[in-house]
Amino acid sequence: MGGGGGNDPKEQESKMALAEQAAISLQRYGDTFVPLENMYIQDTLNQFGNDAYVDSMGRASTGTSAIYEEGLGELNRGAFARGVDPSSGAYQSESGSLRDAQARGMGLNAASTGIANTDQAYKGLGNVVRMGQGLATEAMDGNINRMNNQMDVANATAKRDFARSSSIQNMAGTGVGIAAGYGLNKGAV
Repeated sequence: MGGGGGNDPKEQESKMALAEQAAISLQRYGDTFVPLENMYIQDTLNQFGNDAYVDSMGRASTGTSAIYEEGLGELNRGAFARGVDPSSGAYQSESGSLRDAQARGMGLNAASTGIANTDQAYKGLGNVVRMGQGLATEAMDGNINRMNNQMDVANATAKRDFARSSSIQNMAGTGVGIAAGYGLNKGAV
Protein backbone atom coordinates (compact mmCIF):
# COMPACT_ATOMS: atom_id res chain seq x y z
CA MET A 1 0.00 0.00 0.00
CA GLY A 2 2.92 2.34 0.49
CA GLY A 3 3.88 2.05 -3.17
CA GLY A 4 7.35 0.76 -2.45
CA GLY A 5 10.68 2.42 -3.10
CA GLY A 6 10.75 2.25 -6.89
CA ASN A 7 11.64 5.19 -9.13
CA ASP A 8 9.04 6.79 -11.32
CA PRO A 9 10.30 6.45 -14.95
CA LYS A 10 8.46 9.62 -16.04
CA GLU A 11 10.36 11.66 -13.46
CA GLN A 12 13.69 10.36 -14.75
CA GLU A 13 12.77 11.20 -18.35
CA SER A 14 11.89 14.79 -17.44
CA LYS A 15 15.15 15.21 -15.50
CA MET A 16 17.09 13.86 -18.46
CA ALA A 17 15.31 16.23 -20.85
CA LEU A 18 16.09 19.20 -18.60
CA ALA A 19 19.72 18.15 -18.30
CA GLU A 20 19.96 17.73 -22.08
CA GLN A 21 18.42 21.17 -22.65
CA ALA A 22 20.84 22.73 -20.14
CA ALA A 23 23.79 21.09 -21.91
CA ILE A 24 22.60 22.43 -25.29
CA SER A 25 22.20 25.93 -23.84
CA LEU A 26 25.65 25.80 -22.23
CA GLN A 27 27.21 24.63 -25.50
CA ARG A 28 25.45 27.41 -27.42
CA TYR A 29 26.68 29.96 -24.87
CA GLY A 30 30.22 28.65 -25.19
CA ASP A 31 30.12 28.72 -28.98
CA THR A 32 28.52 32.15 -29.33
CA PHE A 33 29.08 34.34 -26.29
CA VAL A 34 32.43 33.21 -24.87
CA PRO A 35 34.34 34.36 -27.99
CA LEU A 36 32.50 37.71 -27.86
CA GLU A 37 33.31 38.09 -24.17
CA ASN A 38 36.95 37.25 -24.85
CA MET A 39 37.06 39.89 -27.60
CA TYR A 40 35.52 42.42 -25.23
CA ILE A 41 38.08 41.59 -22.55
CA GLN A 42 40.94 41.97 -25.04
CA ASP A 43 39.55 45.25 -26.35
CA THR A 44 39.28 46.54 -22.77
CA LEU A 45 42.89 45.57 -22.02
CA ASN A 46 44.04 47.13 -25.31
CA GLN A 47 42.45 50.40 -24.24
CA PHE A 48 45.18 50.72 -21.59
CA GLY A 49 47.86 50.35 -24.29
CA ASN A 50 50.00 53.17 -25.59
CA ASP A 51 48.52 52.90 -29.09
CA ALA A 52 45.02 53.63 -27.78
CA TYR A 53 46.24 56.83 -26.13
CA VAL A 54 48.39 57.96 -29.06
CA ASP A 55 45.60 57.39 -31.56
CA SER A 56 42.75 59.01 -29.63
CA MET A 57 44.80 61.91 -28.29
CA GLY A 58 46.35 62.53 -31.70
CA ARG A 59 42.95 62.63 -33.38
CA ALA A 60 41.67 65.02 -30.71
CA SER A 61 44.65 67.33 -31.11
CA THR A 62 44.47 67.30 -34.90
CA GLY A 63 40.73 67.93 -34.88
CA THR A 64 41.13 70.85 -32.49
CA SER A 65 43.91 72.31 -34.62
CA ALA A 66 41.69 72.13 -37.69
CA ILE A 67 38.95 74.10 -35.92
CA TYR A 68 41.38 76.92 -35.14
CA GLU A 69 43.10 76.80 -38.54
CA GLU A 70 39.83 77.27 -40.37
CA GLY A 71 38.84 80.13 -38.09
CA LEU A 72 42.27 81.77 -38.42
CA GLY A 73 42.09 81.47 -42.20
CA GLU A 74 38.72 83.19 -42.26
CA LEU A 75 40.06 85.82 -39.85
CA ASN A 76 43.03 86.54 -42.12
CA ARG A 77 40.93 86.71 -45.28
CA GLY A 78 38.49 89.07 -43.60
CA ALA A 79 41.25 91.26 -42.20
CA PHE A 80 43.00 91.52 -45.55
CA ALA A 81 39.73 92.28 -47.30
CA ARG A 82 39.18 95.19 -44.91
CA GLY A 83 42.71 96.53 -45.44
CA VAL A 84 44.19 95.62 -42.06
CA ASP A 85 47.99 95.69 -42.19
CA PRO A 86 49.20 92.14 -41.36
CA SER A 87 52.55 93.50 -40.21
CA SER A 88 51.02 95.80 -37.60
CA GLY A 89 51.88 95.08 -34.03
CA ALA A 90 48.26 94.78 -32.96
CA TYR A 91 47.49 92.27 -35.70
CA GLN A 92 50.64 90.25 -34.99
CA SER A 93 49.92 90.26 -31.26
CA GLU A 94 46.35 89.12 -31.74
CA SER A 95 47.35 86.47 -34.26
CA GLY A 96 49.99 85.21 -31.79
CA SER A 97 47.42 85.16 -29.00
CA LEU A 98 45.06 83.09 -31.12
CA ARG A 99 47.92 80.69 -31.99
CA ASP A 100 48.63 80.36 -28.27
CA ALA A 101 44.94 79.64 -27.69
CA GLN A 102 45.10 77.03 -30.46
CA ALA A 103 48.05 75.30 -28.79
CA ARG A 104 46.29 75.42 -25.41
CA GLY A 105 43.10 74.02 -26.92
CA MET A 106 44.98 71.21 -28.65
CA GLY A 107 46.76 70.25 -25.43
CA LEU A 108 43.67 70.42 -23.25
CA ASN A 109 41.56 68.43 -25.70
CA ALA A 110 44.26 65.77 -26.09
CA ALA A 111 44.66 65.49 -22.31
CA SER A 112 40.91 65.33 -21.77
CA THR A 113 40.63 62.61 -24.40
CA GLY A 114 43.39 60.62 -22.69
CA ILE A 115 41.59 60.87 -19.36
CA ALA A 116 38.31 59.80 -20.99
CA ASN A 117 40.13 56.81 -22.52
CA THR A 118 41.39 55.77 -19.07
CA ASP A 119 37.94 56.19 -17.54
CA GLN A 120 36.42 54.09 -20.32
CA ALA A 121 39.05 51.38 -19.88
CA TYR A 122 38.36 51.13 -16.14
CA LYS A 123 34.63 51.07 -16.83
CA GLY A 124 35.31 48.17 -19.20
CA LEU A 125 37.23 46.32 -16.48
CA GLY A 126 34.27 46.76 -14.17
CA ASN A 127 32.08 45.21 -16.84
CA VAL A 128 34.51 42.30 -17.18
CA VAL A 129 34.25 41.65 -13.44
CA ARG A 130 30.44 41.85 -13.57
CA MET A 131 30.39 39.43 -16.53
CA GLY A 132 32.48 36.99 -14.50
CA GLN A 133 30.03 37.25 -11.63
CA GLY A 134 27.08 36.73 -13.95
CA LEU A 135 25.78 40.26 -13.34
CA ALA A 136 24.42 42.70 -15.87
CA THR A 137 26.97 45.01 -17.44
CA GLU A 138 26.61 48.63 -18.45
CA ALA A 139 26.62 49.60 -22.09
CA MET A 140 29.81 51.35 -23.11
CA ASP A 141 29.99 54.64 -24.95
CA GLY A 142 31.78 54.11 -28.19
CA ASN A 143 34.98 55.82 -29.22
CA ILE A 144 33.09 57.87 -31.78
CA ASN A 145 30.73 59.25 -29.11
CA ARG A 146 33.63 60.17 -26.85
CA MET A 147 35.51 61.84 -29.69
CA ASN A 148 32.42 63.81 -30.73
CA ASN A 149 31.97 65.03 -27.16
CA GLN A 150 35.60 66.16 -27.01
CA MET A 151 35.32 67.94 -30.35
CA ASP A 152 32.17 69.74 -29.15
CA VAL A 153 34.20 71.05 -26.20
CA ALA A 154 37.07 72.08 -28.51
CA ASN A 155 34.68 73.88 -30.84
CA ALA A 156 33.09 75.79 -27.96
CA THR A 157 36.53 76.74 -26.64
CA ALA A 158 37.63 77.98 -30.06
CA LYS A 159 34.48 80.07 -30.39
CA ARG A 160 35.16 81.66 -26.99
CA ASP A 161 38.80 82.34 -27.93
CA PHE A 162 37.80 84.03 -31.17
CA ALA A 163 35.04 85.99 -29.42
CA ARG A 164 37.56 87.28 -26.83
CA SER A 165 39.88 88.48 -29.54
CA SER A 166 39.95 92.25 -29.20
CA SER A 167 41.66 92.64 -32.57
CA ILE A 168 38.78 90.91 -34.29
CA GLN A 169 36.46 93.45 -32.77
CA ASN A 170 38.70 96.54 -32.92
CA MET A 171 40.90 96.07 -35.99
CA ALA A 172 38.81 94.29 -38.55
CA GLY A 173 35.31 94.91 -37.33
CA THR A 174 32.19 92.89 -37.82
CA GLY A 175 33.19 91.37 -41.17
CA VAL A 176 36.03 89.39 -39.63
CA GLY A 177 33.85 88.25 -36.75
CA ILE A 178 31.28 86.97 -39.19
CA ALA A 179 33.99 85.22 -41.23
CA ALA A 180 35.50 83.59 -38.14
CA GLY A 181 32.06 82.50 -36.97
CA TYR A 182 31.35 81.07 -40.40
CA GLY A 183 34.62 79.12 -40.35
CA LEU A 184 33.96 77.72 -36.90
CA ASN A 185 30.40 76.76 -37.76
CA LYS A 186 31.61 75.01 -40.89
CA GLY A 187 34.08 73.03 -38.74
CA ALA A 188 31.29 71.89 -36.43
CA VAL A 189 29.49 70.06 -39.23
